[in-house]
Amino acid sequence: MIGTQKKYVSQFTMMGTVISLTLFEPNQLAVEAVYDYLQRMDGVFSVNRADSELAAINQYAGIHPVLVSTECFQLVSDAIKYTKQYADSFNVLIGPLVKLWKIGFGGHQVPAAKGISQRLALLDTHEVILDEAQSSIYLRQSGMQLDLGAIAKGYFADQVVKQLQQAGITNAIVNLGGNVKLLGANPLTDNRRWQVGIQAPEAPRGYPALQVEMPARTVVTSGIFERYFKIGNHRYHHILDPRTGYPVENQVDQVSIITERSELAEVLSTVAYFEGPNRGCQLIEQLPHTEAIFIDHEQQVTVTSGLTPRRKGVFTIE
Repeated sequence: MIGTQKKYVSQFTMMGTVISLTLFEPNQLAVEAVYDYLQRMDGVFSVNRADSELAAINQYAGIHPVLVSTECFQLVSDAIKYTKQYADSFNVLIGPLVKLWKIGFGGHQVPAAKGISQRLALLDTHEVILDEAQSSIYLRQSGMQLDLGAIAKGYFADQVVKQLQQAGITNAIVNLGGNVKLLGANPLTDNRRWQVGIQAPEAPRGYPALQVEMPARTVVTSGIFERYFKIGNHRYHHILDPRTGYPVENQVDQVSIITERSELAEVLSTVAYFEGPNRGCQLIEQLPHTEAIFIDHEQQVTVTSGLTPRRKGVFTIE
């Protein structure tokens, strides 16, 4: 049966990345429904579209609350909750600093210290008013900006998998530009387990540093090699420290989180990057059904205890 199993791969470009949906039975209606959902979410959350709900929230900061959709209220609420929980590393109000640095968007110089300190004053979650009854969001200070780039794809991946399940699909791969979420069992392997490659930090996309065999989980990676600029030998990457306003300085190239909820994995990949291999592993070990893979500047790999070496370059999760 495995030898005759087919897969049906749909790809489209959206949200600044290539989105891939792999099914193991033909279902064009389900594919189109996913496309329509993601297109609608782009209209809600895009920071590059003046007519998006997120753009309106930022535009009317310090002026008045903005009525938003259920999806927008839910994701922003989640993001604020995580910001309060992991205040030293994850901050969804980092938008003013992201705009100032422009890393990955043509920025090639370190901003003035005064500009950085001014924007640090705009990262206070107490200045965000979430009114669930009205479904409204208000940023009380002028200049505040939400940036959902470190959580949104995880939320979308979770919702897409729910959609597929509601359509009666039992096995699938959802890949939102490197954020991978798996559904069901792998029909192409004898043991029905999934095999996911973890990107090698400095290699071209698609070249794995190692492979993980696992049941259906989600895999999210945060690293510093796709968005950065260099001045001399110093690399300024896009993972900004909400305490200092500068790119975080440590010996980590990238962190991959493997868990059940993709939204949580997005957040933890940033948090664990800040913590580094030692403290990061301690943090992840406390969470159920969650593993982490750290790769440092020397390409040394550190993993949490639930990842068992099976053979060279291959780990397994039971």
